[in-house]
Amino acid sequence: MRYLVTIETVDSGDAPPPAEQAAFLEQAVLPTLQTAKGWEDSGKITGGILSGRRGAAFVVDAASNEELGDMLRQLPVWGTSEVDITPLESFAHVIQTTTETANQLKSM
Repeated sequence: MRYLVTIETVDSGDAPPPAEQAAFLEQAVLPTLQTAKGWEDSGKITGGILSGRRGAAFVVDAASNEELGDMLRQLPVWGTSEVDITPLESFAHVIQTTTETANQLKSM
């Protein structure tokens, strides 16, 4: 199954001091990016960073909802980000069903 996943950092209001920002980058953001790059290198996902924003979007190939959830919970930014998941249908399936529907309508 394929899913479109969007992850964006939740704005917590006032910016923390620079030392805390640096720690968050080193302990959460960079490890998340490295994990995503590993998934991309292995063919598990394809996607990238949302230009000009603090987030990413990618398509995940996962066998189940549970596998997807397990993957996403591995990301260090999981608890500090808003995650949106959209299941995707294949183009081939929709072409097939749309063709069938059109044929049924023509026979009426």
